[in-house]
Amino acid sequence: MATFGKPRPAPAVPPDLLPVIRQSGVLTDKQFADVKDKVAGGDYPADPAALADRLVKENVLSDYQAKRFLANKSHGLVVGRYVILDRLGSGSMGRVYKAHHLMMDRLVAIKIIAPEIVSNERIIARFQREMKLVGRLDHPNVIRAFDADQVGKILYIVMEYVQGQSLAERMRKKSLSPAEVIDIGAQAALGLAHAHAQGIVHRDVKPSNLLLTDDRQVKVLDLGLGVLMEADNSTSFATADGITVGTIDYMSPEQACGREVDGRSDLFSLGCSMYHLMTGALPYPGESPIERMGRRIKNSPVPITQVRRDLPSALVRVLDKLLAHKPHERFQTAAEAAEALQALLRPRPRPPTPAAPNVEPVAEPKAEARVEAKPVPPPEASYEPIIIRITPEYPRWFRPLARLAESRPRAALAATILGLTAAFGVGALAAWLAGK
Repeated sequence: MATFGKPRPAPAVPPDLLPVIRQSGVLTDKQFADVKDKVAGGDYPADPAALADRLVKENVLSDYQAKRFLANKSHGLVVGRYVILDRLGSGSMGRVYKAHHLMMDRLVAIKIIAPEIVSNERIIARFQREMKLVGRLDHPNVIRAFDADQVGKILYIVMEYVQGQSLAERMRKKSLSPAEVIDIGAQAALGLAHAHAQGIVHRDVKPSNLLLTDDRQVKVLDLGLGVLMEADNSTSFATADGITVGTIDYMSPEQACGREVDGRSDLFSLGCSMYHLMTGALPYPGESPIERMGRRIKNSPVPITQVRRDLPSALVRVLDKLLAHKPHERFQTAAEAAEALQALLRPRPRPPTPAAPNVEPVAEPKAEARVEAKPVPPPEASYEPIIIRITPEYPRWFRPLARLAESRPRAALAATILGLTAAFGVGALAAWLAGK
């Protein structure tokens, strides 16, 4: 298996590429045997450069691997169960690579911790404890960790591989609008709130540790790695700008003084990052790292309104609270900061239109009293009424009376009353005679 030790000097281009590929360990025995047979049979060219180009085109090797092999470098391409495919970037904590998990056939990002950080057993023990906490993180705004281990003196952490670019890279290529930065800050605060709930303080929030994916999602990187610096008593701020417990241009005043920090320190760093993303300038400028650190310990940041005069006052207030010098003057939780930032993006309700002066508003009719207006025909239009007569069927003996009632209703009514009175009289007379 390849190691990360420095190899002895070798010729720039090896005369035969196959031994270099074999020594690297990036291909399985079956894959290597297939390549070797095709070279022997003439299907693949024997020339090192031509063979490398053919293997890249057929996706047997990555372009990064091929370039290393042509430089006669076979070391450092296999870490545990992972094969390095490409180099993604580097920072103060180490280098990040795109890798392939051999057994699970999954693309991952693997971070190799810088050897100068891993200097004693205390740091290794701290790394192992912190990775147990990092393994619990599961949030859309946090890069998930799948694995962490040690190979010899090499510590590494394996994370999900996400297409995107860091905000430091994005800032160099294109300026960001205030609305974009507010959204970025809100998402980052949500990710930090999740980490803080698990007992993890980032300690190094900065644009290069905030990844913007291709679908505009922000993911916080390098959670749990800041403690490695704190575990090393030999670490000092004089080492180099960026090789510290945090990065000078984004760290909080209490962090710069070497005091104990909590989640509010991460919020200060987030405020510095947002300031930088919106203005392209640092909130605490200076000619040297020591000067910039001294300013953040003793002074307030340069007001952002002096750099950008077009920012809404509500945004300035939120940013000022993130950058408050004392922790108790800032947002007390990352969730609170996320809510304040999200509120800046919500559309404000329109105020009610005031009534005209000296005009009494007309009350709306009740729902049940409303009548839907029907269209009124134009005056020149005329309509003939349609009369439909319905004649019911009566018994034969009743038909004369029905015709009388229809043609002469009053006479019919009088005849009916007269008939009923006569019948009543006859009945009464008959009863009287019967009683004598």
